[in-house]
Amino acid sequence: MGILDRLRPQSKSTHPDPTIRIEAVHETDAGDLATLSGFAKDDADARVRRAAVSRITDAAVLADIARNESDHGVRDHAVGQLVEQASRHDAGVASPAVSALASLGRERELATVAKAAGPEAVRRAAIAAVRDQKSLGSIARHAAESSARLLAVERLTDAAEIEGVALRGEHADAAVAAVDRLIDPSPETLTNISQKARAKAAQKKARTLLRASEPAPAAEAGPAFKEADQQTGRDLVAQMTALSSIGDFTQLREAYAAGRVTWVELLADADIQDNIRADFESASDVVRQRLAADEAARADAERQRRAIEQEQTDRIAVCATVEGLGGDDLADRLAEARASWDGMPAMPAAWAAELDRRFAEACRAAEKRHERRLQATQSAERLPALVPEIEALSANPAYAEVRSQWYALRKQWQAIARDVEIDAELKGRYEAAAQVLETHEQGYRDTKGQEQTQNLQRLQAMVQKFETRASAEGLTLKQTDQLLKDVKLAVGTMGPLPTKQDRDDLMVRLQAVRTSLTPRIQELREAEEWKRWANVQVQEELCTRMEALIPLADADPEKASNEMRTLQERWKPVAAAPRSQAETLWTRFKAAQVQVYDKCKDFFANQATERVENLTKKEALCVRAESMADSTDWVKTADAMKTLQGEWKAVGPVTRGNEKAVWERFRAACDKFFTRRQDDLKQRKQDWTDNLKRKEALVAEAEQLSQSTEWEQAASRIKRLQVDWKTIGPVKKSKSDAIWNQFRAACDLFFDRFKNRDSVALTGKMADREAAVAELEALVPAPEAAAATPPDDLYAKVQAARARWVQGPELPRHTLAPLSERINASLFTLVTRWPDGFKGTDLDPELTRGKMEKLVAKVEKLLPTEAAEPAKNLSPAELLARQWRDALAANTMGAGSARQAEDARQRAAELEVRSAQAAWARMGPLAPDQRKPLQDRFDRAVRKFSELRRRSTART
Repeated sequence: MGILDRLRPQSKSTHPDPTIRIEAVHETDAGDLATLSGFAKDDADARVRRAAVSRITDAAVLADIARNESDHGVRDHAVGQLVEQASRHDAGVASPAVSALASLGRERELATVAKAAGPEAVRRAAIAAVRDQKSLGSIARHAAESSARLLAVERLTDAAEIEGVALRGEHADAAVAAVDRLIDPSPETLTNISQKARAKAAQKKARTLLRASEPAPAAEAGPAFKEADQQTGRDLVAQMTALSSIGDFTQLREAYAAGRVTWVELLADADIQDNIRADFESASDVVRQRLAADEAARADAERQRRAIEQEQTDRIAVCATVEGLGGDDLADRLAEARASWDGMPAMPAAWAAELDRRFAEACRAAEKRHERRLQATQSAERLPALVPEIEALSANPAYAEVRSQWYALRKQWQAIARDVEIDAELKGRYEAAAQVLETHEQGYRDTKGQEQTQNLQRLQAMVQKFETRASAEGLTLKQTDQLLKDVKLAVGTMGPLPTKQDRDDLMVRLQAVRTSLTPRIQELREAEEWKRWANVQVQEELCTRMEALIPLADADPEKASNEMRTLQERWKPVAAAPRSQAETLWTRFKAAQVQVYDKCKDFFANQATERVENLTKKEALCVRAESMADSTDWVKTADAMKTLQGEWKAVGPVTRGNEKAVWERFRAACDKFFTRRQDDLKQRKQDWTDNLKRKEALVAEAEQLSQSTEWEQAASRIKRLQVDWKTIGPVKKSKSDAIWNQFRAACDLFFDRFKNRDSVALTGKMADREAAVAELEALVPAPEAAAATPPDDLYAKVQAARARWVQGPELPRHTLAPLSERINASLFTLVTRWPDGFKGTDLDPELTRGKMEKLVAKVEKLLPTEAAEPAKNLSPAELLARQWRDALAANTMGAGSARQAEDARQRAAELEVRSAQAAWARMGPLAPDQRKPLQDRFDRAVRKFSELRRRSTART
């Protein structure tokens, strides 16, 4: 390969990337069998071959691929394609697929096709190609069609499979036929079938054969032949004889199977004369011979068809070669193929036309490919100029204006790229510009889609309104006419929509609205016309009554004026009348009305004066109402407002034109006050509710604090709650006392407990200490148990009880002393009772005494020297002198440092004393006569140290 060949860009079909080649497979025309076949047979990647197989529909090509393919996945896919074609209901498609499967020896797939409900010829061909006895048995048991089952039974030769069909066959026809096919069945076989066969007819047939094989007893009389059963047998013989004249072998096979099943069931239930049986078997033999002859003819035709297919193979190969031609030498290779075709022997007329047509079409397609390639080569010269045009379009921001140009240029590029290798640089520039344009195209489509969706939503809402208006019961003629105009306008101004289905749906709905309105508007027009004619009589009556008021106006102008107004109001709803009479009647009514009005002028003048006075009175009421509208004295003002409303009702009507204004003014003032009053009441109720919630929260917190033992914090918080309670406003009167009593009870409960807090705390501490003492005393044995053995882990239990005692809360000395004595007595009893268990531990009395003596000496050593001189031996003057010396020493130079050192020493001594006290509390038991002197010395030393420390602090 030269350098130029390496630099030349590759087409998708020869691209090294399999995914690109798969794209080329999908872009190849489905009719280009040669290209697809080349992909399926020659491509190195199994994925590409599989994709090509998916697009091939020619059964012969698929069979060739399945026969020669090395990858089992592609091979199975090709076979699956053949099975899918063979399962179709189109015999023209299914028959070649069955033949291909037969040539491959795929009997399992053929059995699947045979069991499906496909064309009769396809099923027969599939069964004829199956040789495996198990596959034939499966077809006989499970095929959907009776003819397929019976044909499979006829082709069975294995006795075990025939017996299996008789036993496990779900269908009666196949099961009975299998029983008939059994050759010299043993009594055990027939018994097994009669008992276990799934088909009832097979059981009956087996029982019949069993009875026939058993010798008749000599002493018994002959069988009882019933005439009804014999007549049924003769009818079945006649039916079987009539089958010999049926020309449709599919119908004949099904009728024969049904007749055999009926005959077997008859023999299982009744005794039939031998001559009738012989006649039936003779008629059955005739039908079977016809069926066998038909099967033989079909097999012979199948053999001839296969021979013809073999003869067609060479010509089909030439056709496939022409269909796959391509490249620069296409014309030469096409000429060679034509020469080869013409040099082949003549074809039979039966199949020559199909192959001639295929070869001619392949030649025409090859010529078109060659012409397209030449045109593309010529057009490729335009590529250097075509790419800049596309780039210029991609730089144009107004995509809508250049959209049609982009489509035209893209079509030209695709036509050239399909048949010509394009320079990589030009291809890259095109793809970059095309990506920009495709982005613009997507944006354009999105915008257009949004506009179409919005337009659809607008039209749907409009149609919904039309439908609602059209379904209304009280439509007038004017409204219906306007609605029809709106529907017509909507039809003419729909605009673009997302899909044609949306437009059709809207048109259907609009047409439905128009259809529903057409008869209604016709009815309304007719009703309007009748209404106009009916109004004529009413108008004439009103004219007569108005003319009768003319003399009444002289005698009783008030009554005449009121009656005139009534007639005017009655005229309005009946004003419509036929044009020929409407003007005359209105002129007559108007003339009488003018005369009545002229005679009532004085009355109207007096009435106007009275109404002006009423207007003045009502305006005064408005002023009074407005003055009270902002009042907050709700009760008194409400009563006053109600009084004003009563006065308003007593005042008569006002001048025409002012009724509404003055009434609205008065009502606005009243409404303003009562609205404010209602709002105030709502606000007060809301405040009451809020105050109640706040007080309930305080009550809940107070009840929680009432059980607290954090005395100071709880007392402070309770007092704060009481202050907060006073700042909260009132609540609803019905709940005020209850919430207050609840809060006060919680506060009283806490303060009662607060007064007795010391006794409560002391009781709790005593309980803790008492529990530790009781636990230790429980370990002490009874006096009478002298020989008792020590409990298990005695020392651990004693130590646990002592730890709880030491960690117990502080108690007053007078309260703690008795408990300490009980603790010491219990420990001493345990130690003296079982000394070995405590030997060498911190509870050993000998060790305890030594530790106590050391602690006493330690504390006594911490006492200052002056402590040895009792204060009681010093006179007041000596004490004053000592204090004076200490004060002077504190004021001298360097006294501050000495004082600080002394304070540090005293603090260290105080820590030592506290440490000694803690160690003393942890001391083990000791005999009372030994412990008491040491305890007294230790207590005295501690008291002296504390007293001296307190005095020193007071002096400082």
